[in-house]
Amino acid sequence: MKILAIRGRNLASLEGDFEIDFTAEPLLSAGIFAISGPTGAGKSTLLDAMCLALFARTPRTDQAKENNVKLQDVSNEQLSQSDPRFLLRRGTASGYAEVDFVALNGHRYRARWSVSRARDKENGRLQNPRLALYNLDKAEEEQGTRSELQARIIDLIGLTFEQFTRSVLLAQNDFSTFLKAEQGEKASLLEKLTGTELYSAISRQIFEKNARAKEAFDAIQLRIQSVELLTDEEESNLRLRLAATEKELQRQEKAKAEQQTLQEAVRAAEQSIAARQVQQKEAADRLARATELLAIARREYEKGVEEQQASEARFKSLQQEILQARKLDIQLDTALRDRSDSEQRLKDTTARKKEAEDKYQAAVLRRKQGAEEIARLTAWRERFKDKESIAEQLSALLLHLDAAAAARLGMETGNRSIAAIQKDAVGLGKQLTGLQQTAVSKQQALQQTEEEYRKQEERLKAIDVPALDKQIEQLRREREQLLIEQARLEASGDIKELRAKLQEGQPCPVCGSTHHPFVASPDTPPAPSREGKEIVPVAAMTLQLQALSQKKEAYTVGTRELARLQQQLLRLHKELADSEAACKEIVSKQQLVASRHEQEQATVKEQAAKLVQSLSAADVLFGNSDWKKAWQQNPDTFRKTLTDFARQWHENTDKLRLLERQESAQKAECESLASFLPSLGKQYEEALLLNEKNRSVFTTLQAERAKLLNSRPADAVEQEYSRRMEELKERLKKLLATQIEQSGIAEQTRGIADQITKDLAEASADLARRREALDKWTADYLASSDGWQLQDTLPRITQEKTELAFRLRTQTDNKAKVSGLQEELNVRRIESERWAKLNELAGSADGAKFRRIAQGYTLDVLLSYANVQLRELTRRYRLERVPETLALQVIDRDMCDEVRTVHSLSGGESFLVSLALALGLSSLSSNRMKVESLFIDEGFGSLDADTLRVAMDALESLRTQGRKIGVISHVQEMTERIPVRICVNRAGNGRSYLEVL
Repeated sequence: MKILAIRGRNLASLEGDFEIDFTAEPLLSAGIFAISGPTGAGKSTLLDAMCLALFARTPRTDQAKENNVKLQDVSNEQLSQSDPRFLLRRGTASGYAEVDFVALNGHRYRARWSVSRARDKENGRLQNPRLALYNLDKAEEEQGTRSELQARIIDLIGLTFEQFTRSVLLAQNDFSTFLKAEQGEKASLLEKLTGTELYSAISRQIFEKNARAKEAFDAIQLRIQSVELLTDEEESNLRLRLAATEKELQRQEKAKAEQQTLQEAVRAAEQSIAARQVQQKEAADRLARATELLAIARREYEKGVEEQQASEARFKSLQQEILQARKLDIQLDTALRDRSDSEQRLKDTTARKKEAEDKYQAAVLRRKQGAEEIARLTAWRERFKDKESIAEQLSALLLHLDAAAAARLGMETGNRSIAAIQKDAVGLGKQLTGLQQTAVSKQQALQQTEEEYRKQEERLKAIDVPALDKQIEQLRREREQLLIEQARLEASGDIKELRAKLQEGQPCPVCGSTHHPFVASPDTPPAPSREGKEIVPVAAMTLQLQALSQKKEAYTVGTRELARLQQQLLRLHKELADSEAACKEIVSKQQLVASRHEQEQATVKEQAAKLVQSLSAADVLFGNSDWKKAWQQNPDTFRKTLTDFARQWHENTDKLRLLERQESAQKAECESLASFLPSLGKQYEEALLLNEKNRSVFTTLQAERAKLLNSRPADAVEQEYSRRMEELKERLKKLLATQIEQSGIAEQTRGIADQITKDLAEASADLARRREALDKWTADYLASSDGWQLQDTLPRITQEKTELAFRLRTQTDNKAKVSGLQEELNVRRIESERWAKLNELAGSADGAKFRRIAQGYTLDVLLSYANVQLRELTRRYRLERVPETLALQVIDRDMCDEVRTVHSLSGGESFLVSLALALGLSSLSSNRMKVESLFIDEGFGSLDADTLRVAMDALESLRTQGRKIGVISHVQEMTERIPVRICVNRAGNGRSYLEVL
């Protein structure tokens, strides 16, 4: 991946918009460039912007390990000190960070991180940051949630945040992280850089395939062991026994067939005799039944003839009675019609008479009720006659009462407002007093703090910090030089002893040479001992250095105290100004309250005058002032009472007039109904007499008719006789036919019975012969089979044959099965052994074994690149991999190739080795990812002049490799040697701006 541009706005000290375009000159053609500027100007903020846009994180905020510590934002919101939103510059409402880069797929993308405050106000609440991703080649925005877009960016550049800060961005205080990282972190980074995740998948597949191959081999072996086989001798004996058994079974089956034939013949004869006997019994039963039915048919026929003759005689005797019944039926129909007519007439006359009586009673009742209501309404008007004027003048009266109620309500509201205003005035007076006291105390604290600030500032001005730093640095170099000299003198004695032990022709334990020229030369004069003279100066310099460091620490503490006092002064000035503004605000509120009080008093006075005027006008309409007491208690209830009374007065007046008009009409109605009632009574009596006469005639005729034919209709009697005669004739005809039929059936059944008796005698003789033949065969078989019954012998032999055949068939199947499984077992054994060898070499459940092998080779390649760079930086050290691990160790050539841990290196040494590793990572690429950008933030200050020059030479040599390296440093020599620079310049008030030179 490659960084093309970095942009941003309002991040930390970089106010407004800024941009670094690596695709424009002079940065386009620069292989290395410097980012320089004063401390705190915002150099590292550029790298923070790059990390924010790509990962929404920065190395500096991630170093805030105490995430439970909360810091206060301008909107009084508590945020974690590791929240990257703190990078938004104070006093601004929004900001963003943006990076253009070339992804692994070759396309250009733009990642953007932005944050803003609520309502776009500078003191608004910080909103959640927004992440956006654009494909510049396709001119479209990638869609997705924040987490999805973050994962997409990681996929595009091929690095997580931690891996990015190991290989692309080496941030402050994090330069040697890859050098001293744990093996797991190194493995993850190497896997991303080289694509070794493929080896993990291969290792897991080898492990899984080995397990499956071994499981398949064991399963087949277990199946073979579970198959049971007979020996050849056992199989031969089984076959001989099976042949003998089959032969004996054939003989027994032949005997069984002979026996079954004889038994079937006996059973057939027995079944024939049984069938004949059943037929003989059935024929006898049918003959008896036919004889019995013939006798019954004869008796029924004779009885039917007698019934026919009796029915004819009875009908002849009823002829005279039928004629009389027909005559009476005609008379009854006439009497019934007359009775129905008279009953309907009586019913109609009764209904008209009752209707007239009901109307008369209702008219009398209405007239009575009307008279009573007239009397009640007249009495009510007389009782309230003195209040008639109220009902007639209600509209004018209500107008005055409503005006009085409104004036009264206005007075009450005004009095409540006056009370509330007086309460507010008292509260404002108390607040003003408290604020004035607070302002006095703040003024005193401000004067005291200003005095402390002045004294602290004078104390700090008395300390010359640059001279102090120079003095400390000089003492430190002199002390280190003395220590080195002392160590060299102490080591010279050991070197002399080693030289004395050397022998010509024997290898030197240090260099391995067999020629020792110093052995033959005269002894080297011993170096003068300075031990006694140097212990004291080194100790004195150490004490002096500690004193100067303490003085520097005191200056640092004083500076922090001065900054604290300055913040306290700003806070006190602000609080004092706030108190004075609050006092002015309260004074203005008191003036406003006094004005409102005067206005409310004037309103109350005006409403009181209106109330008196309205009540006086109402007194004139009422004619007295007795009503005021009830009105004052509840004006609304009093008004409703007046309205209800006026409504009732008018309603009763209208109702009384209506009733007086209805009274004369009701009187005429009663007289008319009373004159119509006598004629209706006479009509009712005539209808009643006629109805009684017709009922008497109908009853007499009905009694005479009941004596004839048992009240049955004449036509029904004649029809019943005719039907009965037809039934008797039909019955006699059927009985005669039955008699003839049963006579024929009896003769036929008698002949069948005689033939069955003859056949039964012949079948009995045949059965005796067949039984004799079966008994003879059974006796012969028992004699030849030693007394065994055929039904016992045959199942025993059959079962024996079945068992022997099954055992032989099972033996054949098992032999075929074992043969097939043995071939499969050989194939599975070869496959299992092959996968077992692969699993032993590279297989593991988690894929780690083969991955470590591949990553070990990758790390070896990386170290070869790093050692090339390290030789350019220093020839003292060489990086190696700890055998069988991904850990690193350092070979110290100046100490006879002593193996040292990377944690034993000093700060400058760690920087050189880490720089070599970083450059090696930049050189290490594959077809999956190529790192073309490297940013280094600080670390060069720990190098001496010669080492710094070597480091610069190594960095400049990378121009020919197509890599772009950015260096942030305060070292003057470094910034002077780099022709292209990005200068971060201060503009005052904590603001900075960028300039590309």
